[in-house]
Amino acid sequence: MYDLIEILEESLSPSEIVELLNRFDEEILRDYAVDHDVCVRCTGRLVVHRWDEDRGQFWGFPCKENMEELICEDCKETY
Repeated sequence: MYDLIEILEESLSPSEIVELLNRFDEEILRDYAVDHDVCVRCTGRLVVHRWDEDRGQFWGFPCKENMEELICEDCKETY
């Protein structure tokens, strides 16, 4: 965070920095990170984990659903 503040100080006044950081939205950061395959928690790489989940039977036939989720390779956080 201090690195970010130092970069902002090059072009903004302290009051402008405070105003900017007050508008900070964690959901926007999370969406940006996930869109770019970066884990918000540890900055590791996100990969798609896929599996077939058994759903029993449908009209006497075995039924499976294809499932997938984003998961961090390093900390195993799911998104």
